[in-house]
Amino acid sequence: MINRLHTMLGERHKDAMYEGIITGSDDDTVSGILVANEPSVDAIRLAIRTGKNCIICREHPFYLYGEYLSVGLKDAMAGDLVLKAKRQLIQDHHLLIIRLATLWDTARPKWFSNALARELGWQPEPENPGDQWATAFCNIPKNTLLELATFSSTRLESNTLRMVGDPNQPITRVAVIHGFAYPTLVLSNVLRDPRVDCIITGNTPEVDHCTTYIRDAITAGRGISLVQVGYEESDYPGAVALTGWLKGMLPGMPIEAKPSSHELCWLA
Repeated sequence: MINRLHTMLGERHKDAMYEGIITGSDDDTVSGILVANEPSVDAIRLAIRTGKNCIICREHPFYLYGEYLSVGLKDAMAGDLVLKAKRQLIQDHHLLIIRLATLWDTARPKWFSNALARELGWQPEPENPGDQWATAFCNIPKNTLLELATFSSTRLESNTLRMVGDPNQPITRVAVIHGFAYPTLVLSNVLRDPRVDCIITGNTPEVDHCTTYIRDAITAGRGISLVQVGYEESDYPGAVALTGWLKGMLPGMPIEAKPSSHELCWLA
């Protein structure tokens, strides 16, 4: 199965770390696949309960990300009780976990963003050859930022939505970015299109100035806004699309996507 994935997608990015087969081995026989962006304990229990011994995911089951954001973390977490219990659960049930992030994004950089846009009822523009940015651009019927945010929250069942900008700003063109819109260069690339009124994404970090960058652009006079729909909510449509793709590649294999887990929203 791994060989077939590489045949279809090519090789992962040369700088990718903590990807590929995370648990299990390439000799394991796959009896069923659960597609789960986050290989949480909930996802692991669902795989066990439904008789699927393979999980294909975007995130790392042991909370590692990549070379720069995980320096020293693997050793520091070695004795962590949560991690130990999770690792034991995986081992007890002989699960094969494959992290498919950089490999997929390098081969199909806009796939997850396009899936999010379509889930919102919009048609992404055709991709330009050689464009490796994850952003999907869409022209949409005119509405206000508040109307757009309310619609997105309802459509995605997102209880943690945040927005930056004038609620009455008219919106006719959006840039859709699944997952984590980071670093600031990702947002800067979007603003090269002067027609974009709003960026729809999963989340952006406060500490690395991404949200501040949008606020500064607004203060400087750029008619732009930002809607954050939630990390998992923004990636879930892509997981469903990936599940469909895998079913076409592996006919007869039991494959399903883990349902999205909607966060509780506490109001104080």
